[in-house]
Amino acid sequence: MLISGRHRFGRFLAPGVWAAVIWAVFAALWAPSDTDQELSPLSLTVSDFAALDRGGPIETGMALLGGVSLALLVAARARTAAVRGVPSVLLAVWGLGLVIAAVVPTDPLTDRLSGPALVHRYASIAAFTALPAAGLLLARRLGADPRAGGTVRCLRLLSWAALGGAAVMAYSAGPGGRELIGLVERVLLGCEVALLGVLGQHVQRCAAAVAAASDRA
Repeated sequence: MLISGRHRFGRFLAPGVWAAVIWAVFAALWAPSDTDQELSPLSLTVSDFAALDRGGPIETGMALLGGVSLALLVAARARTAAVRGVPSVLLAVWGLGLVIAAVVPTDPLTDRLSGPALVHRYASIAAFTALPAAGLLLARRLGADPRAGGTVRCLRLLSWAALGGAAVMAYSAGPGGRELIGLVERVLLGCEVALLGVLGQHVQRCAAAVAAASDRA
């Protein structure tokens, strides 16, 4: 009975991850139009819009994505040894960072940040750097498995793209004068949530393999 319950959990995990991903992307792209149509999503970050609409779809999406990420971490640790150790810590930082960033808002439309806004900033930075780092480490660990070739390629591509986006965003936030910072952040977010979805699919395949082995035993 316990094994059956775990199998059902694994079967619905990847769809749950992708549902959270779709909600987060929807909130990041379309929710700004509900706040103020004169505010541009190209020049304002997702956090700016979330702070202007407390408790709205953006904060809900961030919290949901963080919670799903932590559930995925628990399932991944149980099903694949590659996730254990440092990748687990990095994935936990990603999930907890999103939850903290959703609960603790930033200060919108200002460069003078309060204490809570600094907590939000550094939680976001930790989250958005931890996930691609975990993706690269997992890609290296899974590289010896011929069945994970597609997963490895996707993890590497999305992780490097996310790290590149993070570097561009850091430049935009500093010397770049926040030029197109909203666009850069949304591209970065897209890479990161796609990476999470790829990991969710891999865990689902691992769960299916465990289920098949149990049926044969």
